[in-house]
Amino acid sequence: MTTGRRWLMAGAVLLCTPVFFASATPADSPAPAASAPSGQTPLPVKNNSATSNSGKAHPHHKTVQERLVETEKALALAGNDKDARKLADQAETLRNRSLTGAVRMLLTDSQDALGKHDFQSAEDDLTSAITLQPDQPILRRYRAAIRSAAGDNNGAISDLGVVIQADPGDTTAWGMLAEAERDRHEPDAALRAYKQLMLLDPHAPDADKQFKILQKEKDGQED
Repeated sequence: MTTGRRWLMAGAVLLCTPVFFASATPADSPAPAASAPSGQTPLPVKNNSATSNSGKAHPHHKTVQERLVETEKALALAGNDKDARKLADQAETLRNRSLTGAVRMLLTDSQDALGKHDFQSAEDDLTSAITLQPDQPILRRYRAAIRSAAGDNNGAISDLGVVIQADPGDTTAWGMLAEAERDRHEPDAALRAYKQLMLLDPHAPDADKQFKILQKEKDGQED
């Protein structure tokens, strides 16, 4: 893959980083008490808080990670391209949801540096972001994209290994791993990574075409 292609891939990965603003959800307001008919004393309003606390268990609110896993499973079972792309976008939204404001600023700085082909500054910004939120594997994927763009395939693969271990359903990470292994002239490893991507997202764009290319390269090396 040429340097220009690497740069485009890294730029695409970072440009797709969604920016989210947490909207405040107002607390449920108690229902207004019904007015008593004229001349009658209003009945006391029953407080249901104690009943709800003691008689019923609160519903389980799914964590971001639980929702991500569910979305990834749904993606693997999607029935058509439209549903698959919608689910893939939802998964990406969830992966970025917990990023802090400081980390998002570093992502913006990294993208600006990438636009100037300043790969080192772009990588340094991502490294700082990872230091702030080491528990967010998506940040290592972003750094892997920059390392790959700079021609550091070994560094990219190292980051992608961490991503895949933490989030094995990250199809973008598997696709990037296939590209990095291909650039290292490891067609067998590239094909294995791409097969995993196809299992996780059977409707991935141009998946069959890319698979045939990688299969041909692997078969050609075996001759």
